[in-house]
Amino acid sequence: MADDPTRAFVVRPATPRDARPFLDLYRLVADEGRFIRTDEPRRDVRHYRGVFRRGESAEGASYVAVDGDRLIGSLSVDREEHPVTRHVASIGMAVAKDWRGRGVGSALMAEAIRWAREARVEKLALSVYPDNEAARALYRRFGFQEEGRLTGHSKKAIGYRDEIVMGLWVIDRPPGVGPAIGTA
Repeated sequence: MADDPTRAFVVRPATPRDARPFLDLYRLVADEGRFIRTDEPRRDVRHYRGVFRRGESAEGASYVAVDGDRLIGSLSVDREEHPVTRHVASIGMAVAKDWRGRGVGSALMAEAIRWAREARVEKLALSVYPDNEAARALYRRFGFQEEGRLTGHSKKAIGYRDEIVMGLWVIDRPPGVGPAIGTA
């Protein structure tokens, strides 16, 4: 039962079998209209089967949180392709509404950071909507810092949304790299 706070969940790499339940969760979170960029997922189950087939690689990883047979959270982390940003990987995450605030996001984020260290990624990046205080607090707990604001960057069904860009140096901040917002 999802309202049992003692109930354990498991975080593991996504497999092709997770594609359909992942897409179901993705649609539910997208339908809320507030937390992720997507208003309507554009990819199908076949696409996500292929994504999840890659497993953990130097290019990226996808993780799911499951409670028994139910997929309750997901996180993808993908290394940037361009040569000057190859040291950076971007994160996207979604958690089922009834599981938020119960450690799922923290467990998924811990896996992303572990992967980044093993893959020799130097920096993790993400964006979050300004009114998503719970997510922003989660990211700050893991050491992410606000690095900027993209005004009107998302054009969603509910209107234009600003995005806050956050970053976490997995390595020591390199010399000459400026401070995050509010830390100068």
